[in-house]
Amino acid sequence: MAMPLQIALFLASVAIVIFVMVCIPVMLQLRNQAVQAAQSLAELKAEVSLLVQDSRKMLAGVHDLAVRVHAQVADAEQVLQAVRGWTTRVDRVVEEVGAAIAPPILTAARNFQVVYKGIAKFFETFLNRN
Repeated sequence: MAMPLQIALFLASVAIVIFVMVCIPVMLQLRNQAVQAAQSLAELKAEVSLLVQDSRKMLAGVHDLAVRVHAQVADAEQVLQAVRGWTTRVDRVVEEVGAAIAPPILTAARNFQVVYKGIAKFFETFLNRN
């Protein structure tokens, strides 16, 4: 019974040695890959931090631009309201001037037409007599 136990212990020892021989290179390779991943993450972090800074600057620029556009739109609305007010005033002035001047001008035009027709009829009658 001692011999099978010794063989079993020997085989177990060989198995442990083989296991350790396989595990050590695997662990070293895993460590190397972890170091590489850490380096890649550090580089990525540096690039991403630059990208974040650029994005913040760009957003600040867009915000400033939006504020300026908003101010210009407000100014344009004020100008538009002023122009509408002036247009309303001009319309009222034109209506008042038209109401004050149009009847006498139309009356004078009618009178000239009547006088013209009268003179035309007079000359037609006078010239036809001869």
